[in-house]
Amino acid sequence: MKNQFFKDLFVVGPLWIVSRVAGAIFFIMIFYKIGPEAIWSMDTGGTPALVLAPSLLVIFSVLAAAVSLLTDFGLMEYVGTLARPLMNPLFKLPGRSAIDCLASWIGSNSVGVVITTRLHDAGYYSDREASIIATSFSVISVAYIYVMADFVGLPHMYFQILIAIYVVSLILAILAPRMWPLKNMPDTYSGRSGQRIPEKEIPAGYSLSEWALASAVERAKKEGIGTIVKTCYQTFSFLVVSTMPLVVSWGTIVLIIATYTPIFQWISLPFAWLLELVKMPEAYKVAPAFVLAYADQFLAAVIGAACTTVAGKFMCACISATGIIYMTEIGVLILNSSIPLNFWQLTAIYFMRAVLSVFLLAPFVWLFC
Repeated sequence: MKNQFFKDLFVVGPLWIVSRVAGAIFFIMIFYKIGPEAIWSMDTGGTPALVLAPSLLVIFSVLAAAVSLLTDFGLMEYVGTLARPLMNPLFKLPGRSAIDCLASWIGSNSVGVVITTRLHDAGYYSDREASIIATSFSVISVAYIYVMADFVGLPHMYFQILIAIYVVSLILAILAPRMWPLKNMPDTYSGRSGQRIPEKEIPAGYSLSEWALASAVERAKKEGIGTIVKTCYQTFSFLVVSTMPLVVSWGTIVLIIATYTPIFQWISLPFAWLLELVKMPEAYKVAPAFVLAYADQFLAAVIGAACTTVAGKFMCACISATGIIYMTEIGVLILNSSIPLNFWQLTAIYFMRAVLSVFLLAPFVWLFC
């Protein structure tokens, strides 16, 4: 209780306690195939526990080692200062948010969310800025896009899918801060540091590039090996203790609902009508992908693999990425952070992105398919 880090890590509310315990119980049942098959089947609990969790453990290990280098030794100040003229007018964000997008693009979207959470806790982002970044810039990496393209059976269209995903994600990143609920979020601060750190103005006599370099050097001088070690063990501990059990517990529950109930089929009907409106082949077959991607992005690819038309496969591969928020990983990371977004707000943001994606992806389908 005297150590703030361990207090934040282990002193949690009832929902998180139940989720952690459920994750531990589910993992044992899944690993040893104990109890109902509905829990340990690879169609349900097997995916988050035996496929997603091990891959996340590798990502978390690399992320824990890299996050300090990305945020504590001047890279954020350098990139942030150079990106300031672009980020503020387009996305209503400080320039330093560019580092989150870069980390997502070359690493993974969970890397971007963790960095956003860490910078929000440290005071670099307001609540509104952190919410926009986590839900709009945590795009999946270039490598994972190939995995999606290959899984749906379109590896030869990787670059077309990549172009469509990033162009649509860019447009949505411009629109989202100007729409509810992100538009109405107050620009206040509720992170763990207790105080906000605003971006410094460029002093007279400095060009943009000169101030970027000077800010980066000034920050790097203050840090050392101790910063890397501390950030590494704190980041890894937080991700394993707080996030991994939630991925297994919530992921298993969501996939059981998706596999054994028609709920997602019912919810997807409006998307089928929208897809018909844009002349999409296999509209009723593709529509569930727009809902299931909210549970897990891989489920959209599963729907795509079952489609027979190139257009249907292409659309499913793209929506697996442009929705960004999926509850088995990104949603859990956001809900388990100090970023003030609740489940219903995340749901609203996702479905807003999904509806817009129907119309924004349609021209790429017409062009490439």
